[in-house]
Amino acid sequence: MKKSLFIRVALLLYIVFFASSGIAQTVVNDATAQQMMQKVNDAAQKMKTMQCTFVQTKSLKILKKKMVSNGRMAYSQPSLLHWEYTSPYAYTFIVNGTKVLMKSRQKRDVIDAKQNKVFREITNIMLSSVTGKCLTDKQNFKTQMLLDGDKWIARLTPVKKELKQLFNTLVITFDERQMMAVSVEMIEKSGDNTLIELRNVKKNVSIDSNEFKVD
Repeated sequence: MKKSLFIRVALLLYIVFFASSGIAQTVVNDATAQQMMQKVNDAAQKMKTMQCTFVQTKSLKILKKKMVSNGRMAYSQPSLLHWEYTSPYAYTFIVNGTKVLMKSRQKRDVIDAKQNKVFREITNIMLSSVTGKCLTDKQNFKTQMLLDGDKWIARLTPVKKELKQLFNTLVITFDERQMMAVSVEMIEKSGDNTLIELRNVKKNVSIDSNEFKVD
């Protein structure tokens, strides 16, 4: 359960800097797609720090009621990340280099990603989203770029067997002017959806180092 939740958060973070779904979408050619992805990469490289709040909405086929969670996130280059759910439950993931902290009200675990292949790969996925490498990561995803008005959309289809077991598609949409996420959607095999909406985004601001403390 702990590892499964961590993987799902990693996948959402993998695209959280670039996202929101659209309706009228036009597929672009390969040359244009490469230009779009390069611009996203360039914008991500210029972002030294970032913090925001988020609302996560989980839609389950078997339930009519949607499950809504709130939280906040902080990032600092090159390898510091804080992802925290604040309501209706409390759960925190912190990546500090190769160390990963997972903390709830009842339990606290620190894992050395260097000694654990699964967590090492997950940590790499988390951090590659911030550096802008996710859209060109052919080892994990096949990426298709689309246009929807002033929105740029990336549809990521998993390549690896482990990822295919978790979801069918990641729909990524980002604002052409801001190059920042407004939302992230993960579509699972079961038909369940997870949507994250980012709010109060602040880039290149000072962040307390205690946000990334794992010891």
